Amino acid sequence: MFGLRLKNGTKKTQQAGCQPIKGALKRVCLPGLLSFLTAVSMPIQAAEINLLDWRNPLYVERAFIEIALKKEYRQTDMRLHKWQAPILYQFEYHTPYKNKNRMTERMFDAHFEHLHRITGHPIRRAKKGEYANLTIVLTQDKLYKRDIEHYTRQAPNGLERDSHCIAHYQTDNTGAIDYANIILPLDHVVSRGLLATCVVEESTQIMGLPNDSDWVNPSIANDKSKIEFLTGLDYTLLKILYSNELQPGMPLKESRPKIRALIRLFERDGTIDRAVQEVNRYGLYPLLN
Repeated sequence: MFGLRLKNGTKKTQQAGCQPIKGALKRVCLPGLLSFLTAVSMPIQAAEINLLDWRNPLYVERAFIEIALKKEYRQTDMRLHKWQAPILYQFEYHTPYKNKNRMTERMFDAHFEHLHRITGHPIRRAKKGEYANLTIVLTQDKLYKRDIEHYTRQAPNGLERDSHCIAHYQTDNTGAIDYANIILPLDHVVSRGLLATCVVEESTQIMGLPNDSDWVNPSIANDKSKIEFLTGLDYTLLKILYSNELQPGMPLKESRPKIRALIRLFERDGTIDRAVQEVNRYGLYPLLN
């Protein structure tokens, strides 16, 4: 499951499973569906960036397996999750945010356009009358607990105290993600300078990169870093995940040879070498710098 970044800088993790797991959040079991939850909080201290070259093919492979397939604290079958249907998103405002917050919407628009450029997967705002399979809830701190319970169908269990923002997705019985939501208590995250972090991390993790890891660097998936924008490694992991060679529900035994072949291809064609330059051309990095 996704890592939970706590307000005190420590970490715990939610795993797939119908029963509560000691020290973890829990998964809700719905007929034919998997349901996942993630949250972001600000670490107290940034970790030193690991000096191991992330461009090493073995490092990229390990990082992909860690972030896309691995679930901590519990043995899993380690299957891939990704969207098949186009992502159609909408914003939902809760009092006092009845009027549109154009800055926040623009940041989400820019980041989703960035994710589309990287993955090639269709992502756009839902038009009037269209079904939105991703809802972005812009709420306030005092309503955060209520909204977590409503949108995730789970008891918050302290999430409203421990997290700054959360994302939740569910999959169908093939492993394809078919619905997601992101919940931001806007007054809370803006006052702490975490708006960009919440937009980037939650939107990226619902693409199917759910895990967090302290050794994967440089990446927004590293709990101890202060990285706010997508990195060259994040770019590469997204390119791998949304390759046509990888399908939702594919287990590690089947996906690993394909993952290795994709990494070799990206090494030969320069995708990995160009990743840092490419990832900084679009999205929030040029918008906010």
